[in-house]
Amino acid sequence: MGALNIAVIGTGYIGGEHIKAIAAHPTAQLHTICSTPRSESIAENLAATYHAKKVDTAYQNVLQDPDVDLLYLCTPNSQHWNQAVAALNAGKHVFVEKPLAVTVAECQKIVEAARGSDKQVMVGHGARFSNIFETIHKLVKDNTLGEACFVEGDYVHDLKPFLPLPGHDWWMDPDKEGQLPIIGGACHPLDLMRWIAGEIVEVSAYGVNKNIPDAPWYDTVISNLKFESGAVGKCLVSCGAEIPYNMNFSYHGTKGSIVKNKLFLGGIPHVEDFMELPIQIPPEDHTCAEELDHFLTCIETGNPPLIDAVDGARSVAVCCAIIESIESGGPARVFLDF
Repeated sequence: MGALNIAVIGTGYIGGEHIKAIAAHPTAQLHTICSTPRSESIAENLAATYHAKKVDTAYQNVLQDPDVDLLYLCTPNSQHWNQAVAALNAGKHVFVEKPLAVTVAECQKIVEAARGSDKQVMVGHGARFSNIFETIHKLVKDNTLGEACFVEGDYVHDLKPFLPLPGHDWWMDPDKEGQLPIIGGACHPLDLMRWIAGEIVEVSAYGVNKNIPDAPWYDTVISNLKFESGAVGKCLVSCGAEIPYNMNFSYHGTKGSIVKNKLFLGGIPHVEDFMELPIQIPPEDHTCAEELDHFLTCIETGNPPLIDAVDGARSVAVCCAIIESIESGGPARVFLDF
């Protein structure tokens, strides 16, 4: 298979990161950068810097371009479902930056379109490609840590400095985008918990709005989680707390535990404290290059990607159950039947 022609839709921060990764990849061709008319000058600058062949401001033109093989959707979350469905119907492979969509119904439409297509869909839950989380996944899957009894994940990212920036106005549109800190923030640790510890089947959550009172969503949310295995868990997301960026993860099993990069294994004589794994944890770990390399390999071999449409949909479904629980004041079941 020759180099695939890739079109990136969206020129925000994460779109720029994917553009860099695509331009540097030996078997990918950055073909088109598509933006809104408002951001056309940004797209032109990116195209000049990273040698894209074309710039366009009409998504329909990209869909109709026979030279484009793969679309990267780096657009507002509420646009993902119709853009992904249209791309699959147009015969394109699709990479959807996380989350897959905003609602369960939107996710279902993408899943159905993917099932009716011979093209691949991958969701950009990039944390799965981070060194520390790949290591934890292996320690769980090879039974080094045993069965889970308690799993927790935190996503703490102060959005206050970002809200006034150009292009972020859609963050404050709850009618279209829903509860952004949950859909777009909590999805990080929730997806990791699903991948490492198995499906989450029920949640019970509370939300407050203390740090960004003008925001139309809960800026801090705590959720209790019940896993299909019987394990329990906790997820914290805060998009306004006055602390540095944090994405923490811990797994406590029947044979051992890991907290971030600190490992403890039971049954080893004289070991009474954690051992620190020699794995650096960067403040924010964008794994765009690793995601791209994995997806291109899947397209070439026909193997399903690590995070396909169903997998991405189930992470959104947990987020939606958390929102339902907060609003109802009681526990909520997670929809898994995609």
